[in-house]
This record gives sequence, structure tokens and C-alpha cells, in this order.
Amino acid sequence: MISSYVDETVGLNVSEVQGWRRLHHLPFALFVLTMIAVVLGGTVRIYDAGESCPDWPQCFGTWGFDISEEDQGIWYNETGEYDSDGSAKRYTTGDIFLEWIHRFVTGIILGPLCILQWYLAFKRKESMPSVHTASAVALILVIVQGLMGMLTVRYDNIPWSVAGHLVLAQTLALSLLWAWIRWMDAEDSLPSWMHLQRKHAIQMRPRLYDLTLSTLVVLVLGAFVSSSEGQNGACNVGSLDAWPLCNGSLFASLMDNMQYVHRLAVVIVGGWLLWNVRGMESGTIRKMVHAGIGFYLLNLLLGGVYVLTATSGFIEILSLFHLLIASASFLCIGFAALLARNAAHSPTLGEAE
Repeated sequence: MISSYVDETVGLNVSEVQGWRRLHHLPFALFVLTMIAVVLGGTVRIYDAGESCPDWPQCFGTWGFDISEEDQGIWYNETGEYDSDGSAKRYTTGDIFLEWIHRFVTGIILGPLCILQWYLAFKRKESMPSVHTASAVALILVIVQGLMGMLTVRYDNIPWSVAGHLVLAQTLALSLLWAWIRWMDAEDSLPSWMHLQRKHAIQMRPRLYDLTLSTLVVLVLGAFVSSSEGQNGACNVGSLDAWPLCNGSLFASLMDNMQYVHRLAVVIVGGWLLWNVRGMESGTIRKMVHAGIGFYLLNLLLGGVYVLTATSGFIEILSLFHLLIASASFLCIGFAALLARNAAHSPTLGEAE
């Protein structure tokens, strides 16, 4: 129990300890940090600050972010590594700070806390092995995410590295949610709304896995569109010929128009989501899937607004919201899948929702 973590000499009773030291909520806190990192990463992209720290793990050969334009030029000349926008490109302190704080949150805060979480789970791996496994996966993903960040910097934010960075972040978020669910379950602290009928959960689990993967595919295609040169406007902008049509037509090339591929996937997966929600029994799973579909449809409209309002340039804050709402849709459905998985693996959770 949680009280086993507490030194009895502090003089706190069990209820007081549970009120301020609920260690099973640590994974959820790390999930929140992960989403903050996603927001920061998206902000770095929309402000075109992805190369504002051109080396890794340092930033222009320093550990700080206040690098003058003169010092940036000196570093470029000494290393021979120039920005993809040209040798004259310089960044403001604010641009550099965005990339610096993104690295700080992931490397200095999230990384060590994932190590701490793994250690706490390792100490109790015999009583809650699935928490230990999820914590180990989260730790590995944080390390791989750091390496992917290095590759993203080294290869100047090419699409595959941006998409990989996003996939790893979403997978990390799910692993932390899984650790949170299993940790609460191990300590008999799972809230009543997370208790699902085991038979229903077993039936729904494959369908929810499929829907989670489908929404992830749409998310990845969106990352390719946003990071590939010219793809945001590949179907034109500023009129109905650009959205919902693509260059005035319902059809476009699947070979060189990533935006059209993304839109086609959005329509197919949207239909698949609406088809699969039919007949779902009322309860937590249905509510989470409904929330995911709601975010999905809202994001479809937001994508249209992003294209239609780009008559004199894209409103990039809409791009950030587009990313975050897509993540919310994916995580709602993914969370429903995790709850179904937990109920299927926990015979004691046979109560009605």
C-alpha cells in the first residue's frame, strides 16, 4: 500500500498520507508533462524555431539560450554548419528559448522523473509487474525520444524525423496512462468510472485497438503535411476550391499531394469511427469514444479553417491547435482501449460500469 512508502516516524496517519502522497498518480503527472512537451514542440514548429539550436545537446556550443546574432554567426563559421534557410539566417533569443525550454522539459524534468517512476515500480515489480513493464517502456521511449530529437536537429527537421518524434510522444503518453491505470488498480484505488464489465471489455478491445491505430495514422500523415515543404498549400488556399475540394476537384494525385492523402485518410477513418461507435453499450468506453469522435470532427473543421483563412499566409496558431486536438482525439480513444485492456486482464473488475 501507499503507506509502506512512508516513514512511520513522520507522525502522519494513513488518510493524511493518502491525501498528499498518492504515488500512483505519478504516471499521470508525467503524462501531463509529456503533453506540455508536445505543446512546446508544436510551438517550436509553428514559429520555425526547430533549427534555433543547431547542435545537440548543446545550443550553439553553450548550455544557455541567450546567444547573440554575432555569436550565432561565429558558431556557423567555425563549424561550417549553416541553417537550411541560408547562411544569413539568425534567430532571436525568444526563438532559441522555445527550443531550449522544449529540451529542458523533456531532458531535465521528464527524463529523470521517468527514471524515478521506473525505480519505484522496480521496487514493487513482484506485486505490480505490469506497472514495472509500463514504466520501463516509458523510460525507454524517453531515451529514444531524446535520440530522435538529436536526429531531428541533425537532419534539419525532415518530415520522417518530425513524424517519428510525434509518434514516440504519443506512444509515451499511452504508456504513462497504462502505468497510471495499472498502478491504481494494484492499490485498489481505481475510480468507479474506470471499472468496466470484463466480458464487454474483452469484446470491445480489438475494435478499440484498431480505432486507436487508425487515428494515429491520420495524426502521422498530418505531421508529414505540416513538415513537408509546400504541402500545406498543395490543394490551394483561400477558397472552397481549396477545401473541401482540392484544386477545384474531388480527386487529386496520391503520389505527390500528401495533403490530399491526409484528407482521404481523415474521411476514411472518420467514417470508420462513426461506424464502430454504433451499438456500443453505454458507459465509460462509449463516452471516451464519443469524446474522441467529437475532437476528430472538430479538428476536421479546424483543418478547413486553416486552409480557407490562408489568403495572405497561414495562421500558424491554428496549426498548433490542429495538432493538439488531433492528439486529444487519439488519446481519448487510446485511453478507452487501455481501460478495456485493464478490465480484460483484471478478473476482479467484473462489476457493471
